[in-house]
Amino acid sequence: MEDNKTPFRVCPHWELRRDEFDRRLDFVDGLTRLRSTSFLFVGALLGYCGFLMGALLGFYKQIVEKGPLNFLGQQQNHSYFPATVSEMVWNTSSAGGKCFFAFVLIGGICMLSSWYPWSLRNVYIGDDLRFPPPGWLGTNQLGHPRGIRILMLRQFLPPIGIMLVACIPAPPAANRDFSDTVSSIVHTMGAVMSIGGYAFIELYTLLGHNLPVKFDTIKPYNKGWGEWRVRMGTVLFCLFFIGAFQTFGMLAGQAHRFGICCEDQWEIPTQEDLNYLNTTLGNGFFFEDDMAKAHNKHLLKQTASGTFLFLKLGEYWCEVLAGLTMLYSHLVIWWYCPERHIDLSEELPDPDGDDGKIYSAPSADPAVC
Repeated sequence: MEDNKTPFRVCPHWELRRDEFDRRLDFVDGLTRLRSTSFLFVGALLGYCGFLMGALLGFYKQIVEKGPLNFLGQQQNHSYFPATVSEMVWNTSSAGGKCFFAFVLIGGICMLSSWYPWSLRNVYIGDDLRFPPPGWLGTNQLGHPRGIRILMLRQFLPPIGIMLVACIPAPPAANRDFSDTVSSIVHTMGAVMSIGGYAFIELYTLLGHNLPVKFDTIKPYNKGWGEWRVRMGTVLFCLFFIGAFQTFGMLAGQAHRFGICCEDQWEIPTQEDLNYLNTTLGNGFFFEDDMAKAHNKHLLKQTASGTFLFLKLGEYWCEVLAGLTMLYSHLVIWWYCPERHIDLSEELPDPDGDDGKIYSAPSADPAVC
């Protein structure tokens, strides 16, 4: 094993180039941090646009474009409204689904490429903090506590989570088979990773004791609430919307138990329905319903109303707002980080060194120096 106590040997002519080495090091370090801020901003902004456009376009399509007719051509209470963003954008051929998939996927890739937890001082909490806490999993052969670095969780959970959400659609529950149920569980895990995982890591960063993270380092931005308060308010809103989403979803899922009225009614078309359509409305609805009957697919007969509709709307918009506040929190971090104001040198360092031949470090042997 290498002896860490061995003193560094510095050749005399290295000292003459110290300023050049410092300039190169400053440029490389500054470029790395500036690249992180750029990837973070672009990724968070694209993800924000994806959630917003997916929610609004899906809402418009369901309310305005589809119309309140069921599979029998009969008038419903109103247009069908999904309970979650996942169900709203599951069809990637729809306008909302295409925008959600494209923006969120590209945004996730940019955030994953940023490595911002290691480059920005207002999120860097040190490399030694792990999950679970020290002592839970013992130590490795080097005596270091086992576990995953919290910075690694911040780096990977949100971008990978939102990419799972974008790439694995979750079809309506009425027509899910076993494989759809499994993929929907993975989809839900991605949402928990991206929104819930990020919120708790951010809360730990803001409330942790004796952490090396730096807040309010840009004096002109310290006016008003300041960085810490803005970030704390954002993450608390995110946690509130997560809790509200889960509450609305739990109540909607237990509607029968709590006597909540009135749920969506889904049915598989019967032969009587097909006969009715064949004699009254013609071929349009008939062929669609005949295919659904052949594939044992449920179609919507009557939309939700009353308290159940309120729960569905609450569940949907709380999920939208939870995702938007999570991504907005990343934009807040970008806004307050001093690294985005780094001013690089106007002249790139010469890769050959000294505008001459490639510079090779001298030997560590003092005799050679």
